[in-house]
Amino acid sequence: MRILFIHNYYQQRGGEDVIFEQEVDALRQAGLPVETVTFTNEGFDGSLLGNLSGAIRSLHHSGSARRVNEALDRFKPDVVHIHNLFYTASPGVIDTIKKRGIPIVMTLHNYRLVCVGGMLMRPTEVPCERCLTQTLPLDGIRFGCFRDSKVQSAQLTAITGLHKLMGTWQRIDRFINLTEFGRKKILQSSLKLRPEQVVVKPNFVPDLGYSGPEHREDFFLYVGRLSPEKGIQTLIDAARLGTHPIRIVGDGPLRPLVEQAAAELPHLQYIGKLPREEAAEQLKRCRAFVITSICYEGLPTTMLEAFATGTPIVTSDVENLLTIIRHGKLGTAFKAGDAQSLHEALTQTRQQPLTTAQTELLYHEFQERYAADRVLDQVLSIYESVVKENTFAQRPA
Repeated sequence: MRILFIHNYYQQRGGEDVIFEQEVDALRQAGLPVETVTFTNEGFDGSLLGNLSGAIRSLHHSGSARRVNEALDRFKPDVVHIHNLFYTASPGVIDTIKKRGIPIVMTLHNYRLVCVGGMLMRPTEVPCERCLTQTLPLDGIRFGCFRDSKVQSAQLTAITGLHKLMGTWQRIDRFINLTEFGRKKILQSSLKLRPEQVVVKPNFVPDLGYSGPEHREDFFLYVGRLSPEKGIQTLIDAARLGTHPIRIVGDGPLRPLVEQAAAELPHLQYIGKLPREEAAEQLKRCRAFVITSICYEGLPTTMLEAFATGTPIVTSDVENLLTIIRHGKLGTAFKAGDAQSLHEALTQTRQQPLTTAQTELLYHEFQERYAADRVLDQVLSIYESVVKENTFAQRPA
């Protein structure tokens, strides 16, 4: 099985880049022939000229198509796996690949194809599904949901909308969604995909090392971006209702709010941003990991890392997060955005003794669902199915 990966790096490194690199490395370590074609958005500088040239290239970039063609000639892949196309790669490379009769798998890391902001939310409406079923959604432009720019939002809406009308997304053999919840939303959307076209395969995280009750300390831990949709205000308000020890790790626009609360509350500690290894050590020591998001979320890496360390989870009852913890079997849920509900969940968690059975159950969830070998088996099965279907479709009648 020869796999060609295509990925477009954003200007600021993010989680999609990490997942792409991690998947490529894991497949190579498994002995599979893997090649990559990567692009960057360095030319998109935000200027009028940059936006204009970017808009033209984003619809169908001939230079990107040429690079992909060269890779197809040289590497001769059995399947192409796309992680991100925006903006330099452009959806035009899909046509380039399909002309060769090669099957395509595409991972949906977010909702960008149906939501210009990518997260089904905006600052004053969380969650927001205004654009989910619209072929050319105008609300995303009206509210400037992409980079707070109506011009850039219009540009992105034109790209995704035009390719909906052209049937480009219908030509993808398999879309990979990270959760069943995400799959359901995509199937409800204006993409009009076939149910068999969208499958679920989670990301994986490395085994960070199981940590049992004997290594735990009496504090709750938050690790993540300090922004409104992550429910940081709810966490701070809950901290003011009691004296539960809470540590916050991360950075973001609400950092001043967190720093002020930490200065006022002796039981609330702001640690700042930590390297992944140091954050993992905090996970191994905390009583429970807290997720306060009010947005849908995708598949939070920090949540998987909690499983990978046997760390108990306290999470908001956003539907997607509830699905991941199996509606209470693997964690404690509280009402999203409700500080009193969070305070009560923390109190309940702290009052109940932590058992080895609990932590081992969480670690077992990691081993069964989010360990590298398990996830690689799933992705290889997806590749094999699209190659088989493609071979059958091209067979003479």
